[in-house]
Amino acid sequence: MSPDASVWSERYRNANTPWDHGAAHPELERLLAEGRLAPPRPGARALVPGCGRGHDALALMDAGWEVTAIEFAPEAHAIVQAALAGKGGRALCADALAHAPLEPYDLLWEHTFFCALDPADRPRYAEFAQRVLRPGGLLAALVFPVGKGSETGGPPWGYDSSDLERELGAAFALRESGPARETIGERAWREDFALFERLP
Repeated sequence: MSPDASVWSERYRNANTPWDHGAAHPELERLLAEGRLAPPRPGARALVPGCGRGHDALALMDAGWEVTAIEFAPEAHAIVQAALAGKGGRALCADALAHAPLEPYDLLWEHTFFCALDPADRPRYAEFAQRVLRPGGLLAALVFPVGKGSETGGPPWGYDSSDLERELGAAFALRESGPARETIGERAWREDFALFERLP
């Protein structure tokens, strides 16, 4: 099973967070700049699970999304809560997979959350994604680490877009998949981008 909050808290206390590069992912920045992930209407809502220090969540807020960010580790949550509160966003310290919103979201941004889950928890992710997204909503995923073998363990656990598509099942349609155009160059494995639509 996936590590509990104390494991992630220890990593933040010891600054052992190699997935955090101090800024929003450059592929997200590109997609926002090109209008590819623009809010479809005023008040459109985005969810960022496993948000860490909140770099991606803040980029989405700056692009006009109403953002809810969820973080398991209290140390990281305190940081993102302070950052989002000043812009009207919301940060929760919780198990993201248990999140049950009163209203569904228009966008689910996936970056280093799915790969942090033990593979045994992946069916829970599929249930979570179906629960939190409205029909027609988008799951936009920075897929990483592509090509990392299961024998090396995790987290991060290796997967690719087809693994995510298989887990999501018939409730989602894959609309786009391929190598990310903008990447974090020092990462040891490939980064892809995949876009899924939540079906009615």
